[in-house]
Amino acid sequence: QQKEELRIEMINIKLDDSQISINDDCRSKKSILERLSLLLSKSSGISTDEIFAGLYEREKLGSTSVGNGVAIPHARIKGINHPFVSVIILDNPIDFDNIDSLDVDIVVCLIVPTEETENHLTLLACLSEILDNISNRKKLRSARNSEEILHCLESTDLIFI
Repeated sequence: QQKEELRIEMINIKLDDSQISINDDCRSKKSILERLSLLLSKSSGISTDEIFAGLYEREKLGSTSVGNGVAIPHARIKGINHPFVSVIILDNPIDFDNIDSLDVDIVVCLIVPTEETENHLTLLACLSEILDNISNRKKLRSARNSEEILHCLESTDLIFI
């Protein structure tokens, strides 16, 4: 009796301590995008300006706020081989052109290789699902270190490399 394989292929994703900022004091959407660009630049080797330009361009198409105090800025970036994620947990929630009445205090940023359209959408869906869970949001907001953040974002579809 053959069991049907329904699971999608796991996605390698780069996320480590250097890409996480807790108790962050950013005060504006622009300063958050700048901080994310800096965090991602260090680990990806792509210039801060290039990452910022990608995130900023995407944001101009419409806010990446997904509600419940969460935003998922994302962009396709040339010159990287796998997706990178960066996480910022803000001390004070800010207006992120929110889609609901809640200001944003959890920001999970995703940059993916330019050509990975399918992975990009799968990753966004996976992160959205994780962040849609109220208990995960609660844990992220009370996290005191990178390890706790990583634990909240663990998923059967992702492998952190």
